[in-house]
Amino acid sequence: MGKSAKRPGQTKTEKDPPIFSQEYLLQNQADLVSSLCLIIMSGLLFKATRALSAKFCMVQHNTTNLTDPDEKPMYSTGRADICMTLFYSLLFIAIHAVENEYFWEKIGRRLHLSKTRMSEFMDQGSTMPFHIAIVVGAGYVFIQEDLVYNLSSIW
Repeated sequence: MGKSAKRPGQTKTEKDPPIFSQEYLLQNQADLVSSLCLIIMSGLLFKATRALSAKFCMVQHNTTNLTDPDEKPMYSTGRADICMTLFYSLLFIAIHAVENEYFWEKIGRRLHLSKTRMSEFMDQGSTMPFHIAIVVGAGYVFIQEDLVYNLSSIW
């Protein structure tokens, strides 16, 4: 018995890349990052791990004057905020990957775009929600800090 001949139309079976290779990490980055975020968030559920998980989810440097109850909470930056910045960066990577996979790719397939136009559509479409979120967040800060009518106070 020799090798069986390859039939026309039969696809080549591709092997999965080795687990700790760069290709594996690139293919599964959203799954890995969302698993890590899930572990951190589930740490908030248990009393023993709550303090460690809180360092990744909440601002750490409270500078509010506790003697004045009417004062708004104020926070400053510090070394402990590195964990929080890392966590939120990972969270946005996971959200971005899910958004690309389930929203923009489906719209792109329905539009029947060429490869070049599909790539351009994916680039522009995937960054649009982040631009909108930045503009909305900036507007919110301007309104909360009463900077809308007093722009010179920014500088």
